[in-house]
Amino acid sequence: MSDDPQSPEQPPLPRLDAAQGTEESEQVDALKWIEADKAKALVRKARPRWRWHHVRPLVFLIGLLILGWVLYAVVWPPIEIRQKIASAKWKYSPYDLELSIPTRMLLRTCEYLYCFWFFYLGASIGSFINVVASRTPQGKTIVSRGSHCPYCDRPLSMLDNTPVFGWAGLRGRCRTCHLPISPRYLVMEVAVGAIFMILAIVELMGNGMNLPHRDWKMGSGIVSTVFYPKWSLIGAVVSHASLFAIAVMLIGSHMDRLRFPRLPLIIIGILYIVCATLNPIVAPLNWVEPWGERYAFSGVEPWERCLTSLVGTAAGLGIGLLFAMVLWRAYLRPCRSDANVKLGEPDAASGSAWFTHTVALFGLAGALLGWQAVFQVGLAAFGVIVLALSCFPVRNTVCLSKHVDLRPQVLALALLTSTLFLHHCFWRQVAFLSFLPFRPGN
Repeated sequence: MSDDPQSPEQPPLPRLDAAQGTEESEQVDALKWIEADKAKALVRKARPRWRWHHVRPLVFLIGLLILGWVLYAVVWPPIEIRQKIASAKWKYSPYDLELSIPTRMLLRTCEYLYCFWFFYLGASIGSFINVVASRTPQGKTIVSRGSHCPYCDRPLSMLDNTPVFGWAGLRGRCRTCHLPISPRYLVMEVAVGAIFMILAIVELMGNGMNLPHRDWKMGSGIVSTVFYPKWSLIGAVVSHASLFAIAVMLIGSHMDRLRFPRLPLIIIGILYIVCATLNPIVAPLNWVEPWGERYAFSGVEPWERCLTSLVGTAAGLGIGLLFAMVLWRAYLRPCRSDANVKLGEPDAASGSAWFTHTVALFGLAGALLGWQAVFQVGLAAFGVIVLALSCFPVRNTVCLSKHVDLRPQVLALALLTSTLFLHHCFWRQVAFLSFLPFRPGN
């Protein structure tokens, strides 16, 4: 008790037992471990683990390449030799090199690697085209900064940025934030790679078998292409491949609802005219054909080739403007609805991009291929596009598909590019078709 009678008696302070304090501290540590385990579980759930279904797309691509090599270089040569012997009118010597299976397998392997190299080259250019199509219309640089994730802004490594295989290895998702990467990048890489590979087979290894007026049978094949390169033909293939790469780039810009600048396209058109003037294989048709006599491209003077390219450019710009105007007014003009306003596509901006991209594509094609090709492609592509768009309610921009990138204008540009590429692959066969209102002279 206290000596002061007025001071109340204070109860003694409770003392913690050592065992009780140890138990409470263990409970706190257990709670911390539980929270840490939950956090680790969340991280493990978000982080992709390398299991079979993760690497399956990459393994499938590699297996497909190996299967293609086996069928082309191992299975087909014996069948080809057997057919050759069965259809021959005389006996082959057993020591003839044409009957050597190892030689044919080696030749086929070289051809297979040749095609794969051009595909990979085109896919790499297609990956770069994706960057140019989205950054150049916005005024962003394409040199100082590499590819990066559009969500977390993380730069992509060299392995992740590998064309086709990088997208398949990541399973279409960013390695850091795990958000999905648009399949548009894969589609454009595969499209440009396929274009380069087909041009390498048909035009380069085939010694220009698709070009009018060219004697292609002597000197075709991979041996003549690799060991005896024809530099004028290589220049023509580079020019034609760049034309279709630019077409895919314009499609990519239109997917992003952007208009590609006109100045680079004008500079590219001037370079095409110079190429057609200096290289006789680039523009093998004369501007007077098919009205007058057929000219061999080797006998056309440089000023005639320049005139051919200029006439083709002017015809391409005129036909392209008419083509774009008719399709725009009849099918492709977006309606002014709330949906279009929400999508951020004003009528004027969308029309400017459509006219710029379409007219530029026709003008560049006319500079390289001539007015004859522009006329045929415009006529065929118009019918294909009208037939395709008639199957959908295209009066509203968002009616074609829920995916914004698949609106009618993008579909029309893709069909136009496909028609132009098919025409180029069969240029020799369709250069002088009889359905035209005029016939070639004798």
